[in-house]
Amino acid sequence: MRRAEAEVDLFADILSVAWRTLKSLISGRFPRVEVTKQLYDFSVGSLGIVVLCVSFTGIIIILEYSHHMKLVLGNDTLIPGFAMVLLVRELAPAVTALLLTSKMGAGIAAELGAMKTTEQLDAYRLLGLDAVEYFVTPRFIASAASTLMLSIVALFLATVGAWFAAVTVLQFSTGTFFQSLFAFVGLSDFALCAVKALCFGASIPLISATFGFRCQFGSEGVGLTTTDAVVTNSIWIIVLDFLLTYLFSLFH
Repeated sequence: MRRAEAEVDLFADILSVAWRTLKSLISGRFPRVEVTKQLYDFSVGSLGIVVLCVSFTGIIIILEYSHHMKLVLGNDTLIPGFAMVLLVRELAPAVTALLLTSKMGAGIAAELGAMKTTEQLDAYRLLGLDAVEYFVTPRFIASAASTLMLSIVALFLATVGAWFAAVTVLQFSTGTFFQSLFAFVGLSDFALCAVKALCFGASIPLISATFGFRCQFGSEGVGLTTTDAVVTNSIWIIVLDFLLTYLFSLFH
């Protein structure tokens, strides 16, 4: 019973932070300079890990599809098309968001948690400054925009990795690869990719900041807050991925 009440309280706090962030965004009461700084930290600071992980993801998908399709169908000519559908609709936005969660989401929770334990948040409150306006809103904007941009970069690099594996290992020609690649993918699939990236990116700072605001005092509290924020963000991204995919299937 207490566990259920704690989960309800957490959900209510997340909604409260989301509502305050939305009001701050609409009113324009947030530091623009901080948005620029966070955009750099989110995008450029996370570019390396996204490039490394997603490039290998494209290669793995091509090789795995080839192995199983040869076993079942005896033919792997449709591999690029199936791989592109999976990359566009699922892996590019989801993997990018999960990587940002482990890097930037953890940082947001740890930063706000440390500020709470050292009573800096109380000092800002006494000065009449809203922590959501100053800290959360700029990160909300930067996270949503950066996840979208990095998902596009991830999709491109995963496609390059898939092409490299198909041409060098599976003996595809470049023309055959790209002809099959775009046979199953339409503009609606790219639109779904963009919507997912924006939604995933927007949720990361909201959840992480909520845990930071709820942090218990002490170094142990900051560590637990950071861990809980990453775990909760990861679970939410997977659940949200399912919901968006299901809604898209209803109207597509």
